[in-house]
Amino acid sequence: MMPEPRRAVLYARYSTDLQTEKSIADQLADCRTFAKREGFKVVGEYHDAAKSGASIMGRDGLQDLLAVAYSGQCDAVIVEHQDRLSRDQEDTAHVYKRLKHHRVDLLEVHGGKANTLTVGMKAIVAEMYREDNIIKVRRGMKGLIGEGKTAGGRAYGYTPDPANPGKPAIVPAEARVVVRIFEAYSDGQSPKEICRALNAEGVLPPRGKLWAPSALIGYAARGTGMLRNPIYAGRLVWDKVRMDKHPDTGKRISRPNPPEKWETAEAPELRIVTDELFEAVQAQLAARSTGKRSGIVNQKRPKRLLSNLLKCGSCGSGMSTAGKDRSGRVRLRCSAHSNSGACPNPKTFYLDEVEKLFLDSLFEHLDTPDLLYSYAKNYLEERRRLNASRVNRRAETEAQRDAAAKDVTRLTEWALNGLGDHAELLSRAKAKGEERDRLTLELASMGEQESNIDIHPAAIRHYAEEIFSVRQEMQRRGYDFDGDGPVSAALRELIGSITVYRGRDGDDGLSIKVTGWLDAVMRAPNACGVKLVAEEGLEPPTRGL
Repeated sequence: MMPEPRRAVLYARYSTDLQTEKSIADQLADCRTFAKREGFKVVGEYHDAAKSGASIMGRDGLQDLLAVAYSGQCDAVIVEHQDRLSRDQEDTAHVYKRLKHHRVDLLEVHGGKANTLTVGMKAIVAEMYREDNIIKVRRGMKGLIGEGKTAGGRAYGYTPDPANPGKPAIVPAEARVVVRIFEAYSDGQSPKEICRALNAEGVLPPRGKLWAPSALIGYAARGTGMLRNPIYAGRLVWDKVRMDKHPDTGKRISRPNPPEKWETAEAPELRIVTDELFEAVQAQLAARSTGKRSGIVNQKRPKRLLSNLLKCGSCGSGMSTAGKDRSGRVRLRCSAHSNSGACPNPKTFYLDEVEKLFLDSLFEHLDTPDLLYSYAKNYLEERRRLNASRVNRRAETEAQRDAAAKDVTRLTEWALNGLGDHAELLSRAKAKGEERDRLTLELASMGEQESNIDIHPAAIRHYAEEIFSVRQEMQRRGYDFDGDGPVSAALRELIGSITVYRGRDGDDGLSIKVTGWLDAVMRAPNACGVKLVAEEGLEPPTRGL
């Protein structure tokens, strides 16, 4: 009785979208010929198109191959050359070590069976080749800059010159807008004022529908923003940032280079503004700067009760403070209107009026301790119900993921054992693998699993007392308090958003619409006839809220 032939899976990869699918086909053809010559039975073929060998992350074909190899469904992995697996020493060693652990050989069409020595040596050569290519590409880009050509990207005011590939040409209409922006900023206008004027006149921005201040001032450390771009003064600058791959995720990360490492070349034919105007604007940018941005988003504590919760009733954008009047009262204004003049019907409000209206209307419907207790009870029970729903959803998703994983294993085994159409079974296994990965990501997005512990009545009573103490504290302070502390935290937890309207009923009165956890009020007894639709807002029968 003839022994069963050894099983092998094949893998191919090419690096960039400048290559073609033919590269994959050619590699796999060579691997098939090698497998037949060496007496292997091919049980699977995998590939990754236009994927860099700098990381094994984000390469579905390789990950599927390794899953098959690690599960004992093959005896060998065949590649045209070891660098098809990876051009990173760490990743190569990682894959080889695990293949060896699972007693799976790594075979090269032009190199035979890999061992510790050949894997190490070839991994060093592959990584050096990749790094050398990076140096060559950068040298080529630097040469383009020296010739007055761009190494990537297109600035507003320019378009590719069809008669001279790589060389930008000035767009006269856009150039006039550039000069206007530089002159306006130099004359003391703010980026917001400039953007509002351009949007009001219907001037199209570089991208999107509206001009925004960030497009003008950019980020100083990265040299971004129209007002910082030296191309308008006839100088090309390149290498402001470098792209590194995260060693764990394989994702490209942008990091700013120090200015002394930037590559600069003179291109007087691309000048749109004078040196004097450009330098005047740079001086203005430095003078108006409030400090260097670190690039780190800080989670600031709320300054007021309703900080980051208010929305404009006209356009739905967020609202922010806009200075004080002579009496010291804080104004509120639509952020979209402040930044770009995009709000169709901007209104100005006083922050203390909005806060007082919200609190008065809320406590009007929660007027007694007993009603507060009833509200708190319903609120916490609703929290428990939603938490239970999340727990059940997590359990269902985990069950679906586990079922998809079992289907992948079963379908792959059927394909390997010849129980059905080989290509169809592998196609179904791949689809199930994608479903498994999607469900895994969905579980990760759910965060840590929450407990579903019942709420003790004493805790409910305590919560009601805390809410009632909030009202007393509000009255004692005359509604003057900040947003950081237990007084505000107890109420902020209940609010999803508050939309502010002016003249909603045909006059100049103030009204607000609240969404969030307040839907628990709907089920509270004696709730003063409050009408509420969950996730849609609180609409009381009385004037105000």
